[in-house]
Amino acid sequence: MQKRLTEIEINNQDMSISQKIEPGRVLVLVLDGNKGKAFKCEAVLHGLTIVETTSGKSKRVTFEESELC
Repeated sequence: MQKRLTEIEINNQDMSISQKIEPGRVLVLVLDGNKGKAFKCEAVLHGLTIVETTSGKSKRVTFEESELC
């Protein structure tokens, strides 16, 4: 199974990221200041993309897909 979540490189000097808008795609960015990490994933076409947290830290991203009738 292919991972949907990919880590984004962080500029260590100012803790920033560089991410361009990608035409035709909806991206979800997770910027976790507690872990010092950044991630991105593509939102599902139909359904929910849920970012779950525990004690203020990112824990997981859940994808719930559905189809339109």
